[in-house]
Amino acid sequence: MNKPRWYLPITIVFLFLGIMLSLQFQAQTRYANDLTLQKTENLIAMVRGLSEKRQKLALEIIDLSNQLRSQLESSQDEQKLLESIQLETEKLEIVNGTVEHKGPGITVTIEDYMPIYYTDILNILNELWNAGAEAISINEHRVTSHTTISSVKINLNTERNPLSEDFYMPYITVNHRVVEYPIVMKAIGDPNNLEKALTFPGGIMDKLALFDTYPVITKMEELIIPADQSSHIHFFVSEYKPEEEEASKNNADSKKENNAKNTNAKNTNAKDSNTLRLEKTRTKLIPINPNKKP
Repeated sequence: MNKPRWYLPITIVFLFLGIMLSLQFQAQTRYANDLTLQKTENLIAMVRGLSEKRQKLALEIIDLSNQLRSQLESSQDEQKLLESIQLETEKLEIVNGTVEHKGPGITVTIEDYMPIYYTDILNILNELWNAGAEAISINEHRVTSHTTISSVKINLNTERNPLSEDFYMPYITVNHRVVEYPIVMKAIGDPNNLEKALTFPGGIMDKLALFDTYPVITKMEELIIPADQSSHIHFFVSEYKPEEEEASKNNADSKKENNAKNTNAKNTNAKDSNTLRLEKTRTKLIPINPNKKP
C-alpha cells in the first residue's frame, strides 16, 4: 500500500514552522533582557528595586556582624570567668592542702639539742604565713587550718633502754603524732621575703637565740610539699532560734499540764466510783428493825 504524497510536504512545512517559532522566541527573550532596549521608566524602577535590596542586605550584614561580635565577646567573658574560677579553685586546693604543691621557698631545720617548745613552732608558722607563704609542712606533715600542734612528754625509761630513773623528754606533735628530730619545716613562697620575716631584728630568731636555739634557714629553688593525708571530722551547728525553742517548751509544758489534768480526772473518777460502791455496800449491810418507828 503506497503512502500519500502529501505527507512529505506537510512534514517539511511543520519543521520550518517550528524552527521559525524557536527563533522568534529567542529574539523576544534577547529583546526583553537587553537593557538598552528597555524604557527609561522601567530602568529607573529596576534600579530603585535593586538599591532597596542592596540596602536591606547591607543592614542584614551589619546586624549579623553585631550578633557575631556579641557572641565572641560573651564567649571571651565566659572563658575569662572559667579561667578565674579555675585559678580560685587551684588556690583553695593549695590552701586546704588537698593537692601537692611545688615551688621555691625555704627550709627551717631544728636539731634535737636545740630547746624548743610547740609555741615557738606556732610563732614560726605565723611569721611564715604573714610573709606570704603558699604552703607549709612540718616533717612532711602538711599544715592547714585543721592542723593541731602541741607537745607531749615521753618517758625514755623503757625495757629496751633501761635507765636508773624515769626521764621524760618533751616532743612536738602534729595532728597528735610525735614529730622526731630533726624538725624540718618547709615553706613555699618568695625565699627572700620568708627569710626576712624570720630574721628581722627583734624577731622570732632573736627570741630563740636567747635560749641557745639557732634554727638553720636554707633557701631552696624548688620544694615539694605533699598533700594533707590526715582525716578530719567536721561538726555542723544548727542555727539557734529562741522563738521556736520557746514555742516548743510551751508545747511541752501544755502537754504535761494536759496529761496531769487527765491523770487527776481519772483518779477522781476512780475515787467517786469506789465511794459509790462502798455506799451501796453499806446500804445493803444495814439491818432493818421492823419494830423501830421512823
